Amino acid sequence: MTSIRWLLPVLCLTLSACSTSNGFDRAGMHESLHQRLPIADEREPTDSPKSAAPLSEPFRLGVYFVRTEFPTRQSVRSGEWLSAEKDQLVQRLTQLRSDQILREVVVLAEPTVRALSPQELRQASVRYGIDVLLLVDGVGAVDRHNNAYSFLYPTIIGAWLAPGTVIDALFILNGILWDLRTDTRLDGQTAEGQAQRTGAVVLVEDADVLTEAKHRAIDAFGARLVEHLRSLTRERPGAPSPLR
Repeated sequence: MTSIRWLLPVLCLTLSACSTSNGFDRAGMHESLHQRLPIADEREPTDSPKSAAPLSEPFRLGVYFVRTEFPTRQSVRSGEWLSAEKDQLVQRLTQLRSDQILREVVVLAEPTVRALSPQELRQASVRYGIDVLLLVDGVGAVDRHNNAYSFLYPTIIGAWLAPGTVIDALFILNGILWDLRTDTRLDGQTAEGQAQRTGAVVLVEDADVLTEAKHRAIDAFGARLVEHLRSLTRERPGAPSPLR
């Protein structure tokens, strides 16, 4: 009888958790990205007009993966950029070398830039001999909820076997292009990646699902950026047509 009394409140809590998905706070995520890249001061690069001139000659592209601290909120998460994730994007971009769009892709080390000011970013780029700088930043979110199988969680063994937990993850990746030769900020690119896993509550981890969503966002962002750079150089005199 005592065990039944103990299980009842646990079951009630489980049932209350078995609700529909709360979704993602996309507006809050985009706001966080905007706050994390405050590239604005007296030397702010000018925005390019819609009819911007194409990028000239094969250029050296620098990539800086932003890592900044910001007030955390339950709906928005930040994370580190792992070497494998950086390489994933760089591999996407290196295909532009065969198109004679890029001469080289260089990743700026984190200690190179201490503050995200245009002046410091420019100084770091000069040291690397960079023509165009790409700033990459991203934030993620996780929506964790239960399904009907969570009714079995109070049986203890159900917590290990019942696939009652659903984890949805979203990662938004944003990139800003800055042509340092003309001091012009080109059109930015944004991409999303989503992932979902269902499993027992003690076996599924938020971090694993968020990592999967992040990898998908990197793939989508890389593909979009490659096409964007091709479009900016397509009108360049003597530029080869991209191979399909």
